[in-house]
Amino acid sequence: MQNNKPLRVLIAGGGIAGPALAFWLHRLGHSITVIERWDTLRIGGQQIDLRLQGVEAAERMGILDEIREHVVDEAGVDVVNEKGQSVIFFPRHEPGSKQQGFSSEFEIMRGDLCRILYGRTKDDVNYRFGLSVNSFESVGNVVNVTLSDGSVEEYDLLVGADGQGSRIRRAMNKDEEGGDGQFLRSLGTHACYFPIKRTAADEGHATCYVETERRIVLTRWHEPDLGQVYLMTMKPSHNEKVKEALRHDVATQKKAIAEIFSTMRWEQRDRILDALNTAEDFYAHEIIQVRDNKLTKGRVALVGDAGFCPSVFAGLGTSAALVGAYVLAGEIGKCKGDVEAGLAGYDATLRPFIEKIQVLNTSMTRLIPESAVGLRILNFALWLAGKLNVFKLLQDRAVEREEDWVMPRYEELHVGEP
Repeated sequence: MQNNKPLRVLIAGGGIAGPALAFWLHRLGHSITVIERWDTLRIGGQQIDLRLQGVEAAERMGILDEIREHVVDEAGVDVVNEKGQSVIFFPRHEPGSKQQGFSSEFEIMRGDLCRILYGRTKDDVNYRFGLSVNSFESVGNVVNVTLSDGSVEEYDLLVGADGQGSRIRRAMNKDEEGGDGQFLRSLGTHACYFPIKRTAADEGHATCYVETERRIVLTRWHEPDLGQVYLMTMKPSHNEKVKEALRHDVATQKKAIAEIFSTMRWEQRDRILDALNTAEDFYAHEIIQVRDNKLTKGRVALVGDAGFCPSVFAGLGTSAALVGAYVLAGEIGKCKGDVEAGLAGYDATLRPFIEKIQVLNTSMTRLIPESAVGLRILNFALWLAGKLNVFKLLQDRAVEREEDWVMPRYEELHVGEP
């Protein structure tokens, strides 16, 4: 049913997808509230990037120039051996190139993108920090929401933009046979991220070290004096150890991960483990996909990782969040306030894109070795590929490209633009 009155919309999650959706819904004239369970804007986190349709979505928002002012100038990725010697270097493609590499033209720290989106919406959107959704119920044409402070509020639309561990999604799926867990696909990997001090010897590219027992270490540098470490393990016994540690406090998580990586032979081991032990900004999690679930139910919708987390292996999570926000707002605008029709259009329009980005090319991850012999073979193969100058072929096989899905344009979102 069409209703041209402004919608009252509650968005749970103040990261990337939530503020992006708020930006577009406000442009349609709706009344938007964004709640964030943390007491302040969450500006921590790892390096992210924009690719393909995500760049187009940012350009339509008018924030691409601002993003360019904050990009991390990462020249590429250098795979090294235990002595720090280069095995193969994967350079970043030239700006404007549609080819995708491991390093994007639009590398940016998550916190910088959050600040940009918040800055573009804070004067028009009601941000409320330190709040989350305890429960909700769709009743007729409204959603009654109980918040963590005990208050009960009424909205025309509730949107979960609260990440891969979304409480909104879990509540939507609680009555489904199999529950929410059936929509979470484990990729057999656990990872953690934390900062590390940069030295003059740290060059302007990412460095990747592959170790036996299916372990990977990645360092990246975003400030003259600061960088990030990424530790990943794909070994089943390691995964069980980290999974158990995730049920406990950060100190327990750090201890488990330090034990797993204490035997690595890279010359940077002690420096990395020292940074791990002293890190205040630390985050560990299981790498998963959120897939095959409904994006809407009643007057509740999901956007970003809450609805369709493609995983870090896809490299398109941030782009998908911006694209999903644009499509959800666009479908609501196209349907002139008919929320049910807008939500149905959102799912139907975005679903083909989601299905594409969630088909992972796992050929590279399968090559991460268990044994020392396997590691020697891998490093030799990579070294030979570098010598034969076929690194572009390797990148093309490893990096997903979804150029054939064309993002729709909703003129309702662009009224008044030059």
